[in-house]
Amino acid sequence: MFGYGKLKLRGTDKRIVTDGPMLQDHESADPYGHQGLRKQPRAKVGKLAFYYRDLGKDYYVPYDYIDRSFIRISECQPDDSPAYYYYRLILVHEDREFANLIFNDESDAEQVLDRLKEIRPEIQVGFVPNQNNQKPKFM
Repeated sequence: MFGYGKLKLRGTDKRIVTDGPMLQDHESADPYGHQGLRKQPRAKVGKLAFYYRDLGKDYYVPYDYIDRSFIRISECQPDDSPAYYYYRLILVHEDREFANLIFNDESDAEQVLDRLKEIRPEIQVGFVPNQNNQKPKFM
């Protein structure tokens, strides 16, 4: 009645999709990585778009929107324990980072990066520093 529990996909153009071929593609997409206690996939690679979950919301990104992607490694140093690492898959459009997906395993992030490159070879891979050493711009 109110639409609770119904999947809503948010696009890069702020549109919300609740039915149609985009939702069907989301359901049949290949999952990568897991997050949270419910073990939902962190990202999905479909035929129509790239799907990811961030802060409890589901997003879709058409492949032609992604200009560049790379993996940023972050280190956490607890007080009396060995350091641990997590891996961020960064997606860039027009020199602005618009997605920052955290994976626990490097292999999951690498697999997504490889699949994106396989689907759309025009996607550049690797970090490119901004001019004047400015901090990255987020959308």
